[in-house]
Amino acid sequence: MSISFSEDEKYILEKIQSYCQYQERCIKEVRNKLFSLKATNKTADKILQSLIDNDYLNEDRYAKMFIQGKLRIKKWGRIKLKYELRLRGLDINIIDDNINKIKEEEYIQYFNEFSISKIKFLKGTKDQRKRSFINYFTYRGWENSLIYQKLKDIN
Repeated sequence: MSISFSEDEKYILEKIQSYCQYQERCIKEVRNKLFSLKATNKTADKILQSLIDNDYLNEDRYAKMFIQGKLRIKKWGRIKLKYELRLRGLDINIIDDNINKIKEEEYIQYFNEFSISKIKFLKGTKDQRKRSFINYFTYRGWENSLIYQKLKDIN
């Protein structure tokens, strides 16, 4: 089924299509962008449906790309990834499916590489270094079991 658009709606649609082509977006980001372009609720819904139908928007693909990027670049753990995706309005099933696709050995390897480099820069007494380490990795959403296991390396 093809959706018909007025001239104003076509202009907004073209803008939003290029916005979505630049990088993966979630529906919430696109909806906010539509409202910044002064689209009405009805227009926004029509455009969103068109974007989904034409595969400009795909929340499963967005979750996969988001997780890959934040894990590799920002070194976020599963807890923070899940939290941030929920903030972006993604369905919990999509989030869980994609978080569960992270290979355990790859995940542990990222944590080990990241934590070893972090340990080198810790300053202060042993207790201060441990507290700093715990706070740092908790904030980034890593599991307590990994954090406390790695604490043994701080001397």
